[in-house]
Order: sequence, then structure tokens, then C-alpha cells
Amino acid sequence: MSCSALRFLAFALCPLSGCVAYNEQCQALVDNPSEKVATLGADLWLDRPNARHAPNALGQAVADSFVDVFAASAKPVDFAVLNGGSLRAEGLCGVTRNIVRANATGLTNGVLHEILLFENLVNAVDLTEDEVMAVMEHSVERLFAVPAPIISPAGSFLHVSKEVQLVVDCSRPPLSRITSLRIKGELVEKPGRVNKRFRMALSEFLLGGGDGYTMLAGPGKDPTRSPQLAQRFGGVDSNIAADYLRKNKIVDPLKLDPLRMDLQNCAKSVAPSN
Repeated sequence: MSCSALRFLAFALCPLSGCVAYNEQCQALVDNPSEKVATLGADLWLDRPNARHAPNALGQAVADSFVDVFAASAKPVDFAVLNGGSLRAEGLCGVTRNIVRANATGLTNGVLHEILLFENLVNAVDLTEDEVMAVMEHSVERLFAVPAPIISPAGSFLHVSKEVQLVVDCSRPPLSRITSLRIKGELVEKPGRVNKRFRMALSEFLLGGGDGYTMLAGPGKDPTRSPQLAQRFGGVDSNIAADYLRKNKIVDPLKLDPLRMDLQNCAKSVAPSN
């Protein structure tokens, strides 16, 4: 029986609508689950503090893949984001995987689909400059300032694509923490210019206002903002990410890009225990 047929039969086992199906061995039902899709330049940390309170190498790569999937479309995007809540350490059948080791196995297709568990659809939309700033401020408003411990970090924290350079100061009040934001080298102004637009790629979950991103729900329904679903790989985030990683795994091992986000006076995440 084909993997796609098995996926259909096993879907009823999935506890959340839209999440990836699995078989009785708790393996993601995807084609070639053991295929290596990425070489890891360092251990990948997936516990909540490192997925929801700090830049993450896989989160960055997934955001890059969202930019890539729209590159050949009529309206390429300027940048992309992935919410930290999309990176799951729990895996399938309750198995927790806080660390993916940087060994010869690397990141496999099956493990990637378990981490990106919910099979979100990827969309693009035009946003005003003020909306972009509001999105980014919401992303960091629940970060903890030093010396506070990181407790229950919010899934709304965003991992950003390589077109973004963001500076955040957690000593400042929430919603005024961004001290600098550049997209493709261009400074995002505050207050925003009336006629300035940036095109962003993101999950359908966020575009619907999920994780508190209520400022995105209106643009997602506004035809003048050119909302668009990714047309390749069924528009599914995990499939899009797998293709992007597969294309880059030989020449570009997966590793953190420290230049995208500078978190100042913010509590620091540490390595998970297992």
C-alpha cells in the first residue's frame, strides 16, 4: 500500500485536525521518512525556550523556505516568518525530542514532519509598514527580560527569514521593544509611510489571527492585499521546508544565523537537558 493511502487510513489516529498522520510505530506517514533532508551544523534544540524565546536554526530555515516557494510566482515575497509554536518537541504519540543531534543521520524527512506537526498551509499577503511593525512587536512582547527565568514562553515568537534584521530591547515596555527593523536592507519606519507595502509569507494559522495576530486577519481577507496560497507541494509548510532543505543540505549545513535577530537585555535560553 502506498504511503499516501496509509496516510489516509491513519488520519483518524491524529489527535488534532490538520496534524500529520502516523502509523502504529509512531512514524510520520510521509514518503521516504528516513531520507536525510539536512546536515546539521550543530545540535538542534527544540524545547520551548529554544523554539519560543530565541532564534532557532530550523525556524530560520523554514522561514527561508516560505520565501523560496514564492520566488517564481507573479508576486515574490519580501520576507517570511514562522511562529515558534509550530516547532514541536513532542513528536508523535507523545514522544518528546528536545534535541536532534548533529550526527551522520542529520535531520530526516520523517523527523522534520514530526517537528512541523500541524501541516499548516503557507500564504503570502501585502502588509502596510505599520502592520509589519505591529506583527514584529507582538512577536517579542512576551519575551522575558533579564534576570527573569523563562517560564511558558509564547508560541507567538517569530523566526524570521534572511531578509530581516531585527534589534529588540527587552528592557523596554512591551509593544515598544523594537529599536531597529530592516527588511532587505530597508529601514521599516515608525510611524509607517502611508503607501509603503511589504509582502510577507506566513502560515494560514497566523493569517487567520492565530497566536494573537489579530492585525493579520483583515488583510488576509482583503483582495487588495493580494492574499495567495503557495502553489507548490500542496502549499504545506513541512513539504515546502523539506524541499528547500533537500536542495541546500550539501552546500549549506543547517546552522543558526545570528545576524537576523539581536535580543538585548532578554533572558537567555540554554541547552535542554535531553
